[in-house]
Amino acid sequence: MIRLKQNEVHTVDTVFILAILALFSITSILVILIGAKQYKSIADEMSANYETRTVSAYLTEKLNQSDVSGTATVCDLHGTPALALTQTTDGREYCTYIYAYDGYLREITVTDGTSFTRNSGQKIVETDSLSIVPSSDGLFFFQITDTDGNTYPLYVALNATS
Repeated sequence: MIRLKQNEVHTVDTVFILAILALFSITSILVILIGAKQYKSIADEMSANYETRTVSAYLTEKLNQSDVSGTATVCDLHGTPALALTQTTDGREYCTYIYAYDGYLREITVTDGTSFTRNSGQKIVETDSLSIVPSSDGLFFFQITDTDGNTYPLYVALNATS
């Protein structure tokens, strides 16, 4: 009769250990799933922030490089708003166009009178659209729409007076 009680005790111990092991396994899987979801969320947000920061920094740097009165204008490039930055080198006038087309921010530099298409521009970074509004006193307002459809404003002021 004593042997019968020992078997019952060992069976309960085995079931208890298996239950703890199952609980540990389920908890581990839940932690991994929650971590994966958070990682994906953070990675997506970082990607969107990268696009916006890159476009903002790029436009700001290009305008600061061309910080001479009258060299930065907004134009219509075959139906697309573009930032036109002109400069004269060795007696020839060059114009750099920055615009959004076909899912990318693009740039192309051409000499005066050269014909080109919007698709000719070099791809800089993925972005859905870019609108440009010039203001008085050298202030430019950009509205950047990233590939997720989020819109961000950017104001850049030129300091040049002559």
